[in-house]
Amino acid sequence: MEEADLHLEPNEASDLTPVFGPPVLAERDWDLAFATVLDEAPVEKAIAVLVHEAGASIGQGWQALRVAAKASRRKGATQDAEACATLDGRLYIVGSQFGSKEGPLEPARSFIARVREEDVAEAIAGGSRAAVNVAWLQFRLHRAVNDAFAAAAIELIEPGPRTREAYIDATIRRGAHDEKTWSGEVRSGDHPINVEAVSFRGDGRMLLGLRYPVTAEGQPLLVELSNAEDVFADRDADPDCSAVWHLDNIGNRQEPVGLRALHADGPDRFHSVGNLDSAGTTILADHPEGGRANSTHVRFSLPLAAAGGAVRCETVRRFEDIKRVEGVVTDDNGNSYYVIDRDGHVALRTLLVDQV
Repeated sequence: MEEADLHLEPNEASDLTPVFGPPVLAERDWDLAFATVLDEAPVEKAIAVLVHEAGASIGQGWQALRVAAKASRRKGATQDAEACATLDGRLYIVGSQFGSKEGPLEPARSFIARVREEDVAEAIAGGSRAAVNVAWLQFRLHRAVNDAFAAAAIELIEPGPRTREAYIDATIRRGAHDEKTWSGEVRSGDHPINVEAVSFRGDGRMLLGLRYPVTAEGQPLLVELSNAEDVFADRDADPDCSAVWHLDNIGNRQEPVGLRALHADGPDRFHSVGNLDSAGTTILADHPEGGRANSTHVRFSLPLAAAGGAVRCETVRRFEDIKRVEGVVTDDNGNSYYVIDRDGHVALRTLLVDQV
């Protein structure tokens, strides 16, 4: 493995996705460019691009470039960008839909945004700020995912008393007490959702990877969002989540595993990395077993003729001593690129490259 330190303080980098086509890369004298997002910032300050100088050795020549951007049609605050992916020349960014480590759920984290890749490239070059189109969802994606869970009749991990109080009950009380417009979207039987991975199926449906919840057997979950375009066209459009998938040969009750990264390397072929959680969170107070699993890189395919269910995956690599692998990308030569938070300190950003 080769290693390069990439500092993006004071934020933590999450997820990884390739950006820019060959003309842009050649023009800038780069051979690789990956977008990542920074969690403790509004979405317009959360975009960064990791670029590699053409001809440099794989462990050298990396730069982390912040992207100057502005949020269009601004209606509220955004925070905690956790996942990113590209489709048809646009970079999509998904908020965690979650809350702080102590709760409650926060509406500022309930968003999906997108920006044109060409605007990102121009902003890096010192042009105008990239225009980020934000869909403020006000917990409507939370509602859609929980409704999809119910329709799939899938058995999920029990939230536990601390998790339910911190994330569900406290959110419901806040919405009712303050007469929030989103009151009623979070309900007593819900599971809090933590979205930390995103990609796209071959037909354009968005695939959300959940860090939490997992199945009752400790397996990671994926949920399809079929109308991502609609939430940008109509600010009142309700997200439509349909198929729910789970990876049935990774994770178990003793070492549950959630997803922290997704990457598509072809139509309906994916790589993912995951574990459940890091130490010290409310969820781990209810489920200490969630801190046992190290990160694991797997690959899998989703069948076209099914609408959810169990999916078998193949293990690519186990990180025996690393729990916080935050992103993965593979290239045409079979190389894997990982963005890693090695010790949980926001000042350390490490990109590891494994050449095979």
